[in-house]
Amino acid sequence: MSITDKIAELCRPTVESLGVMLYEVTYGMEEDEMALTIFIDKPEGISLDDCERVSKAIDPIIEEADLIEAFYNLNVSSLGIDHPSKIKGDK
Repeated sequence: MSITDKIAELCRPTVESLGVMLYEVTYGMEEDEMALTIFIDKPEGISLDDCERVSKAIDPIIEEADLIEAFYNLNVSSLGIDHPSKIKGDK
């Protein structure tokens, strides 16, 4: 199981308890730094507050799991227009 799959598995219950869906987890270089990005979604759209709540809730879970040894930035983001939503009813 990949690091991103393990992180998704660990974080999904907490993310869903906050009323949002964990859509995707990515880990890789972004602008010369390692980044762990959690993409979230919900039918009415994602706000900055949603991203902040999810980030604060999952950061300790990820840190405790100690799956990533290198320094990285944790990003929580909406899907944006580049990713089609998987929520039923979205086009």
